[in-house]
Parts: sequence; structure tokens; C-alpha cells
Amino acid sequence: MKKKYVLLSSLILCSLLGTEAYAGSQQETAAPSPSSVIIPTSSKDKHGNTIEKSMAYVKTLQVKNGKLVVSLDYVQWFFGEEAVKAYRQDHPLVKETYPAPYYIRNSNPKIRTFEISPKASFTLQTNSTKDGDLHWNESVNADTFSKFVQSKGIPYQLPFHIEVTNGVITKITEQYVP
Repeated sequence: MKKKYVLLSSLILCSLLGTEAYAGSQQETAAPSPSSVIIPTSSKDKHGNTIEKSMAYVKTLQVKNGKLVVSLDYVQWFFGEEAVKAYRQDHPLVKETYPAPYYIRNSNPKIRTFEISPKASFTLQTNSTKDGDLHWNESVNADTFSKFVQSKGIPYQLPFHIEVTNGVITKITEQYVP
């Protein structure tokens, strides 16, 4: 019962905070702040479209039959106190204090493959600098996104917020990890 309560509480928290709590204007000078807990969700919009939101690692990124295709490994994101709780759940025998402000749980080995819409939006946090600082929430095109991911190495072990509409990726946003 406790696990169901924690899962339900996490889902409610995610829906209240939204997966885009980190987004802001391109004028920001501070790192975007993520939600406390981000787990995969699925819902229907007012037009009946299935909208899935998740965080994932990019495992492969390639062009197939003229279409950009990505394989993803979904993860769960925990921040602040929720990170400490999740870490303790996964590592009950560790006595040291958990030092990072975030924790990424990757408990499902399933790899999901999606086509990326030609109209998809891409937002990066660490692609370029402006006056010596990172350029937060930088909108880029598919080619720049692809080059960015390829330059970091595949599989890329920093998470992205992913939005899938009716089985096709429509939005990808890099999650800044301190």
C-alpha cells in the first residue's frame, strides 16, 4: 500500500509541477530548476491525441529512410529531498549522506525507439556559451541537436525531457545536470 501511495503521490506531484518547470526565457542567467520527481506519464489532450512525457537517455540517434530516429532508455528523475529518499530506497545499506542534489533511477532496461517529427522542437542547456556562461534554453534545429548528441558520444548519459505525441517525438529538451 505504501508503494502505491508513493507512486500516486509522485504522479500527482508531477502533474502539479509539470515536466517543464525548468523551462524559461532565453534571457535567464541561472540554471533551469527541474521538478522534484519526474516519471513517465501518459495522457490525452482535448483532441484525443496521446501525449507521453518522460526523461530518457539517448541510446542511438540515426537517420533511417530519410527520417531521424532515436532509441531511448527511460529514467526517473528525483531532485532535492526526493533524490535522497529515492537513493535510500535503492541503496538501503549505504550509510554515507547522499551528496548530489539529484538522483537518476534507471530500473527498466527496455529501449524504446521513436521517429522524431520534422516539426519537433529541440532545446539545449549546454550547447553553447554566451559571455562565458551557458546559454540556457537554447532552441536549436534537428541538425544542431544531432551534432550535439553525436559530439557527446552515444550512448549519451545525460537525460533529456521527451514529449511523444501519438507515437512520434515532438519535443526534446536537455536536462542540465550540475
